[in-house]
Amino acid sequence: MKGQPRKTIMFIVDSFNPGALRRALDRKMVPAMEFLKSRGFFTDRCVSVFPTMTPTCASTIATGAPPSDHLVPGFVWFSRRERRIVNYGISPLAVRKMGVRRVIQDLLFNLNHIQLSRKVKTLYESLEEAGYTTGAVNPFIFRAGRPHRARIPLLVQILSAFGLGGKIWGPRKLYLGQICPPDAPEGKILTVLHCLRKFGVNDDYSGTVGRWLISRGHQPDLLTIYLPDTDGYAHRHDPGRSEESLRRVDRQVSKILGAFPSWDEALRRNTVILVGDHSQSRVGTGAGSTVNLGRELREFSQLDIGGENGPPRDISVCVNERMCHVYILRDRERLLPVLAERIPGVAGVDQVAWKERDWYHLVQAGGKRLSFRPGRDYWDEYGQGWALAGDPGAAGARLDGHRIVFGDYPDALAQIANLLSCENAGDLVVTARAGFEFTGEYGPSHQGCGSHGSLHRDDSLVPLFVAGAPFHASRPRILDLAPYIRSQFGLA
Repeated sequence: MKGQPRKTIMFIVDSFNPGALRRALDRKMVPAMEFLKSRGFFTDRCVSVFPTMTPTCASTIATGAPPSDHLVPGFVWFSRRERRIVNYGISPLAVRKMGVRRVIQDLLFNLNHIQLSRKVKTLYESLEEAGYTTGAVNPFIFRAGRPHRARIPLLVQILSAFGLGGKIWGPRKLYLGQICPPDAPEGKILTVLHCLRKFGVNDDYSGTVGRWLISRGHQPDLLTIYLPDTDGYAHRHDPGRSEESLRRVDRQVSKILGAFPSWDEALRRNTVILVGDHSQSRVGTGAGSTVNLGRELREFSQLDIGGENGPPRDISVCVNERMCHVYILRDRERLLPVLAERIPGVAGVDQVAWKERDWYHLVQAGGKRLSFRPGRDYWDEYGQGWALAGDPGAAGARLDGHRIVFGDYPDALAQIANLLSCENAGDLVVTARAGFEFTGEYGPSHQGCGSHGSLHRDDSLVPLFVAGAPFHASRPRILDLAPYIRSQFGLA
């Protein structure tokens, strides 16, 4: 371990909407965020990853790797290795169909220990291997080398027929609501006081346990605080008007900063990062604002949840709110061109992308087509080189000489390439137009409220605050955060 660098505290806000933040700042509703903004780096245009779903985004934040490397392609996907649909509980109907045991097994155990690639390291693994201490409160991704016993709540045990249990491997200080509470008596009391809502996986528990940890003098070198509640709020309201939820987020940030003698002292001792995993955009209110892609493709036989042991099927449509994976389960050579031609004509579909050999192909509803691959003919705003054939407008981009300028789909080429190069992604990935959402028998519907998953800037641009240490990035992405944090500790 090299010297003793300043410590790092990272807050991750689920569904952090830039428009709502601007209103909250204008109305002086978020003093802690205003303080961080005035003391360091701020942008409301940090780019998430595609799909803009929490398991994928959290995996990228925790590792610094894109989906092509960390292998977590969304909230709902088909495992070719296991020949089954993985669903982390996207809706109550999905949980009921799959069973509580299977959903919790995937979400709590398999996601971190099996499905997140072993070829990438989490921040917790990197830092602890280098001799630093790490901790996390309510994280989605937490894999590290310290075993913790999972204390499954009684209600969940009953619903799963007492089929869950065992160890989870995480950082030295890992707190997951009731599942992994603090060992100290006062920490257990905090868990009891906050466990009635989502078994303790809520903003107030995250902020309270984070403050308790620091106040006791046990702050690790890296502490991540996951704040989940704004996601649910935005799914029930207009996400661009979620400033009331951001006010509650700000209270948790204030709790943590208030654990130090002053907020300025907090920044003298720590690098403080506040970022969203993704944002949300508003779905229309009319019946036509939802797209049942499975029903639209009913001429193809389809694998559904629980049908893994049935007869062979043509495809599986895995709905992730405003994006879908379409897996071709047999006769790919024949079905791929048929589906690539058929899907763009479905009302509400925005883009369809797939990969053939080393080329990525993108079709936008309306007929614009683009093929691209890494090359040196054109360079985008993020310093990435590409070879292009077709109309860049399919990616919402334009050419300025040999420079690619993105519009509604930030970093679109790398986003698409990084997903389609993931071995767990669909053979085709499909996005919904602005104001539309995919749905199905087990998918949620958010008409008139917030949804996410697509490439569109309304889903993929999030606020980012970095205070207490210099941060230089003209066009930051959540991909940049793990390398930045490692650099703070002298790690490559």
